[in-house]
Amino acid sequence: MNELPATAHGSSDGLGRWLLGGLAAGGIVLGLLIAAYAIGYRRGQHHAPARVAAAPASTTPAAPTTTARTKTATALGPVAVTPALVSRGRTLYTTGGCAGCHSLSGAAGAGPSFKGVAGSTVALSTGQTVTADDAYLERSIVDPDAEIVKGFRAGLMGPAIAGQDFAAKPDDVRALVAFVKSQK
Repeated sequence: MNELPATAHGSSDGLGRWLLGGLAAGGIVLGLLIAAYAIGYRRGQHHAPARVAAAPASTTPAAPTTTARTKTATALGPVAVTPALVSRGRTLYTTGGCAGCHSLSGAAGAGPSFKGVAGSTVALSTGQTVTADDAYLERSIVDPDAEIVKGFRAGLMGPAIAGQDFAAKPDDVRALVAFVKSQK
């Protein structure tokens, strides 16, 4: 009879240790997640002034938006869909976090699907429509809040890609555009 209470107590003690260990591990993981968020948020704050300065020109009526899009297209030019660019774009899509919001299957996500978007007519939240040509795709990558697709929210992609600094990486932008264009 003395063994039963000792076994019950030992079992309870082991469960308590297991719970405390789980809580400690959970606390550590939560702390790491909060730290990672804070670092990403600060990086977004560091890059925010440059994007904010460009936003007012692109949110004005249609003519300035078209002009801004033309400048982007002129700077990068037409993007050819080559195996090398598509491969580089796929790598960026996978490793840069694009896949978390943009599907390749047409499925809904936090951002528009890449399936069949290139060359299509896109309805914007302003009520305007645009053709998803190279200039539009480039602009959407470099200044994601310039033209928001109807049904999606502004302010999500900018902070998510702030660390990528695509404005300073035209080769990466070209690779992503080629990859998007390859998604039929």
